[in-house]
Amino acid sequence: MTILIIHSSPRSNGCSSTIARNIAKKFEGASLLEINLHKENLPYCAGCLNCVKKSIEACPHSKQTLLMRDKMLQADLIIVATPVYILHMTGQLKAFIDHFPSIFLMHRPEKAMFSKQLIIVATAAGPVCKQTLKEISGIFTQFGISRIYKLGFAVASPTYNSIKKEKLLKIEKQSNKVIKKVKRNIFKPKVSLKIRFNFFIYKMVQKKFPASDADGKHWQQNNWFKTGRPWK
Repeated sequence: MTILIIHSSPRSNGCSSTIARNIAKKFEGASLLEINLHKENLPYCAGCLNCVKKSIEACPHSKQTLLMRDKMLQADLIIVATPVYILHMTGQLKAFIDHFPSIFLMHRPEKAMFSKQLIIVATAAGPVCKQTLKEISGIFTQFGISRIYKLGFAVASPTYNSIKKEKLLKIEKQSNKVIKKVKRNIFKPKVSLKIRFNFFIYKMVQKKFPASDADGKHWQQNNWFKTGRPWK
């Protein structure tokens, strides 16, 4: 089993990152990959649409984005960790996501994404994680992931070590529930009704009005205009 943690906090040992690492440790024998977005210092999306019109290799930041994409494709479980800034995910995480429209369901989805599971870890001073969790979940659903688990914690602390004991116990309890679900469903691909519905809508759109030649070619090669599906 391979786990990828996507850290989006400027604090490498902050609350969200530490909780994510603690969760990963519960999967004994798993290989761990990490993307630290603060250290990566990924530039903002240039809005050139090269990734959609041509390929992700044509992205001006492809030296970074190709490695990031490959890590996502390699992982069986992805853990996205973010603090909540002004009611939303961090700018670092949004900048990362903005580089991958080409693998959205409506464009050129990656078959490997449909068998993955996702855990979202969001931390904030107070109980304001709901919108952030919903936002990230909606995005990764469009990447083809059905099994998504949301963990939002009002930690009332800028550092993990200063979180009150009773809050730490609550974090561990909720995390363990999610860990059990992930272990139970590992290597058991599931494709939700929502993803299936969206795929068939995009199929009709791409067939008549492909967003790009690259999109049309991708769907044609995979036989998705006929009986093919990106999931097993």
